[in-house]
Amino acid sequence: MNNLSKVGRLAKGVTSRPLGVRLTPDEVAEVEAYAEKLDRSRAWFLRFLILRGLADFKRELASNLTH
Repeated sequence: MNNLSKVGRLAKGVTSRPLGVRLTPDEVAEVEAYAEKLDRSRAWFLRFLILRGLADFKRELASNLTH
């Protein structure tokens, strides 16, 4: 049974409410390739990117406020 999807748990406090994201076919392929390389789901990888981007954005905002 090779085609069973992986079942995982949501991180504590994470909602299961989906958000729509529009990507080009090339972007989707890139996301899927990285997710597969990390042996993670596409949703996990997108969440990882969003959290990483939010952290960078917050750092940038903080640095702009101090200058």
